[in-house]
Amino acid sequence: MLLKKSYLFGISIFVAIASAIYINFLSLNINEDKIEEKKIENEIKLETFEEGVDVSIENVIIYPNQYDKNSIYIDTEILNINGEGNVQIALTNDNNLVASSEVFLKKNKSNISQSFLISDNIDFNKDFEISISAINSEKDISNNRYSFRSSLKIQKPKVAILTGKLNFYTPFILDNINADFSHYYPNPLNGDFDITNFWFNNYDIIILDNFPIKPVSDKWLKLFLKKIYSDKSSLIINSNLEKDFVSLENFLPIFGLKLKNESELQALQGFTRFSKDSFKSSLILTDDFYNLSKNNLEDFRETVEWILLDSDVKYSFFLGSKNNTIDKQLLLYGYSNVLDSDIQNLSAQIFKDRQIIEDFKLLYNPISGYYFSGVQFQEYGEYLINIMNGSKLIDTINVNLYD
Repeated sequence: MLLKKSYLFGISIFVAIASAIYINFLSLNINEDKIEEKKIENEIKLETFEEGVDVSIENVIIYPNQYDKNSIYIDTEILNINGEGNVQIALTNDNNLVASSEVFLKKNKSNISQSFLISDNIDFNKDFEISISAINSEKDISNNRYSFRSSLKIQKPKVAILTGKLNFYTPFILDNINADFSHYYPNPLNGDFDITNFWFNNYDIIILDNFPIKPVSDKWLKLFLKKIYSDKSSLIINSNLEKDFVSLENFLPIFGLKLKNESELQALQGFTRFSKDSFKSSLILTDDFYNLSKNNLEDFRETVEWILLDSDVKYSFFLGSKNNTIDKQLLLYGYSNVLDSDIQNLSAQIFKDRQIIEDFKLLYNPISGYYFSGVQFQEYGEYLINIMNGSKLIDTINVNLYD
């Protein structure tokens, strides 16, 4: 009995010792695994630290909204190095917040673009500033903000409205023109109609509102047509269907129309459009134009937008970056509405100290409306780049390269 107990006690001691050795063996392997994981983690951290974490403003580009002259776009190209997480991008003008947005950064995505459309409460004589909030582990935040001024300004279309006789149409027109307009109309008391200032100002659109109420002289019409041609103005005439055919007859060729009598004029109800080269015109014939119906309102606004869309407006770009250096390629891109509808190559001339130092090609894509290319400079300094379509200057880009 004693022998049996001793035997069992010996087996228990053996099992305990074996278990302890096994546990220590597992613990050793686990510790080695943890050490290896820690080593890999430290290597990753060291690698990240060596590469650095940085978010910077690469370029700021300003260009017009082709569908609305009352607004412009300000785009920011952001360079992200190993940054990950949310950052705030803010646009200010004269220290007043104009627009802001939140962007999520990923380590595997180095270039991010943010676009702001602005239209109101802008002082172009004051500085704009783009700023990006700092991200974790970012040490250099001096390149997180960039100040600039724009040579491209928002300018509302200039419109002249000549009202021959105040009518129900007039308020409809005034309420639906988003423009700087001058309204010329007869004095309600004595009927005097003074349009002296009209002849000495330029307008993008001239609207003849129930005008003329009687046939104009050949001399007046000749002077009017000369003004339209020299000012590159477009024309809208609205009239009711009871309008005297004789009073409109001499204006009809301006709308590409050849009508013989009042019956043909009345058959031409609604909105007509005519364009030749850069000139555009629209004749509106309806008896219910004053009704604020959805169709009339939409047609009138679309007519104005159609006239302004392809107007002969000069577009320019501002491009700048404190990070542009000669050791990397600079991306150039822009928009212009004076090109053909086909994909084509454009040419660019690079000037330095008023001398052409290089020519290169750009690709224009009419689907997006942008042209783009990359170019690398060999010296520091200030450069002027002219974008050409044949012999026609399309855009001008200023680039400053820093050491």
